[in-house]
Amino acid sequence: MHMTRDYTLFLSHQSTSYSSWTRKRKLLNMKLSSALATLIFFQRHGHSIWASAEDLERKLLLNQADAAKRVDDVVKTAMESVSAGDAHGVALPLNYVVLSGSEGYEQQLTMALRLPGVERDQHVVIDTGSSSLAFCDGSVIDEAVSITKTDYAQCITYGATLSCPNDPSAYNTFSAGQIFQGNITAYNTNTGKNIASMDEVYFGISSKEQSFLCDGPLNGIIGVAYSALNDGVSVPSPDFNSLSLWSQYCEIDNKSVGTCNTADLATVTLPAPLEQTLKEDDESGYISAEAFGLYCDYAATIGSEYDTIVPSLGIFFGGNMALNNTFYNSGTPQVALGLPCRNKYEWYMLKLDSIRMPGLNMTQSGFSQCNECVKCYTDSGTSWISLPLPQSQCNDLVNTKVDTLKILGSMLLDIEGANSSTVTLSLPLLWLVEQMNLNRVRCSGASGDFILGFPLFQYYYLAFDMGSKTITFVDLQLSNEIEAFLGGTKLGGNKESSSGTIEPSSGYHVCSTNSLIAISFLQLVLQYIL
Repeated sequence: MHMTRDYTLFLSHQSTSYSSWTRKRKLLNMKLSSALATLIFFQRHGHSIWASAEDLERKLLLNQADAAKRVDDVVKTAMESVSAGDAHGVALPLNYVVLSGSEGYEQQLTMALRLPGVERDQHVVIDTGSSSLAFCDGSVIDEAVSITKTDYAQCITYGATLSCPNDPSAYNTFSAGQIFQGNITAYNTNTGKNIASMDEVYFGISSKEQSFLCDGPLNGIIGVAYSALNDGVSVPSPDFNSLSLWSQYCEIDNKSVGTCNTADLATVTLPAPLEQTLKEDDESGYISAEAFGLYCDYAATIGSEYDTIVPSLGIFFGGNMALNNTFYNSGTPQVALGLPCRNKYEWYMLKLDSIRMPGLNMTQSGFSQCNECVKCYTDSGTSWISLPLPQSQCNDLVNTKVDTLKILGSMLLDIEGANSSTVTLSLPLLWLVEQMNLNRVRCSGASGDFILGFPLFQYYYLAFDMGSKTITFVDLQLSNEIEAFLGGTKLGGNKESSSGTIEPSSGYHVCSTNSLIAISFLQLVLQYIL
């Protein structure tokens, strides 16, 4: 989930002992911090976060219904090949959601899951930065059938610490809940059919949480990283009160602030639902690749209505199909080597070798932070791309004229590949600058985090092979319409200012004086809190 996120995970990105996790994409996990970060960004760049009619123009240009039909057609064809015995695996449409400003404008792919006996979809974020399955709605405990309450529970905190009186280390983003075991089905909301089942997997149901994953249309998360992240704690009995795992120290802005009380309980690592399912299918002979792949029509997400599930803008491929589908076969696969953390595979970590901008005759290398845990990785749950470059370089690009950006070409990211190869990802500078204006690409400083987050889906299909510990990047073959949309001002991809530089034409007005005053006040509040 990974990101400016308030998680409701029960088996998640870290165990309660992973204090270093605050360096990961959850650095801005708190809702207030996340929202203010976006507000402050637009204030400093002379733009606001309120959309204009131009947003609607961009949305209409790449019609979401047409995009959804393309996705549904790919899924239908893929599953027909499975039914005919020509392919092994699963293809499932994924939905898209962008949350409102109070939730930091998070953008996520979601999957519709169902518990046995519960006849309604649970829209959960699919996240390559965690490994648990967790649901927010506690009422499903009474509705679900054939699920078993286990002797495990979970309490997890996320993000930066806050200061309560007499205690400097406290959090306001957390989850606590009991862990259950049972069968979970993935549901195709378009056809009304169950597509796949994860049998006898562990999942959490919330008892108490403060998390954006439980707000608006979202009902939880399915983490698809390695099982080593899936930590819980052993409790005395299935009737254990998981609420007792949370110790509140104070309240700030009407939110509980405290920490997890798990020091006296034994930690246990549980199988991650997706990894468990892939391994079982591999052992049974149904598939020969413990892999999954993610696709998103990123251009079609622009202009989406806030807090609304948009159907069929992405696809999940599981099993052999992750490495044999229309996106994988149409591009050039580049296989990156996944890296362990503390001698275990947890996240999808990468080794960044260099960042190049040939048009500017610039090469930066020596990213030693990639030797540390959770500093360089790919994460579908992070709403932005983080580049370990000085902020001044981002500023220089933002202030560069459109015509010049087109001439300068692309930024190249060189990543350590499998078998001593090099994976080179290419991102057009014109597109990067627009994403910077939207706060979807950020410079983290030369020693900062390198995160290939959600916007990477614009140009690449990603396949994660959990068996071979690799991540494959496949360049997408974009249509002429999308290429023009992304690269030209006439179709609304970018808007030139009077000086020739890019303005966020996806609909951003200049802030009013009152807005600036309000943002300045909120900045002071945030500084006081932190």
